[in-house]
Amino acid sequence: MNTKSWNDLAELNMTIDSSYNNLLLIDANNIAYRWIQRINYNNFASDYQRTVQSLTKSYEAVRTVACFDFGRSYYRMNMYDEYKQNRKKPKEEDEAKKYEEFFGVLNNLPEYLNEEVLKFRGIEADDIITYLVKNISKNYEHTWIISSDRDLYQLVNDDVSIFNLFSRKEITKQTLKENFDLSPDEYMLSRIIEGDKSDNIYGVEGIGPKRAQGLAKEHRTFETLLESLPVKGRAKYIQNLNSSKQILERNEKLISLKKYNEDAILSGKYGQESLDELISF
Repeated sequence: MNTKSWNDLAELNMTIDSSYNNLLLIDANNIAYRWIQRINYNNFASDYQRTVQSLTKSYEAVRTVACFDFGRSYYRMNMYDEYKQNRKKPKEEDEAKKYEEFFGVLNNLPEYLNEEVLKFRGIEADDIITYLVKNISKNYEHTWIISSDRDLYQLVNDDVSIFNLFSRKEITKQTLKENFDLSPDEYMLSRIIEGDKSDNIYGVEGIGPKRAQGLAKEHRTFETLLESLPVKGRAKYIQNLNSSKQILERNEKLISLKKYNEDAILSGKYGQESLDELISF
């Protein structure tokens, strides 16, 4: 098992052979939750490893990287105290023990994997995956992300796609257009407007998915939306939108992975020294 530190991201970037085929990026904590309801976790690590190997084979990946969360994002927690504070703790003693056992096994999982592992305190897997997409995916024919996290939809392009292990559906630039009639950037804008309940990020009051998607399609980019404020209209949700500039600006910093990826990484364990090393890649 090859566990890489943050300093080794540079090495990961520099040793890619352009003749490689596909890159597979695993949102490791995300896919682990398919096992959380098990009675016991005796075979968890081996089953997880087999799943990763099967995905590697299915997507013809010549390189697979398992990206783990290591606590909540320091960057987002420092910006927004309520970030992920809606995550419920188990109330029943038996359930609490089950969760404790599950996370105990999950924390040790990197030791059992044969694939490269990236895990840094205070940095979430989303930010690691985004860094890899921005910096090394160009060296591969195609990059596949394994995750059910919709925040990652903004990374989709002609050469980057997502597979949701839970729904068994693939998310591509084409399917995003078919399902939402939005580009990846427009989808991200809709999330900024609507907010993300799963992460306890509230959006503009009175605006749900449909209205958010309509506004995103109309304005296309975050910058264009801000420049358009105040938007004309008497509807209550339009008035709410016009008075929610601060909410929109905060949500953009929390949700836009590509734009604030380096800021999120800088806020992790290594700080400014990590940025200096990143710049020198």
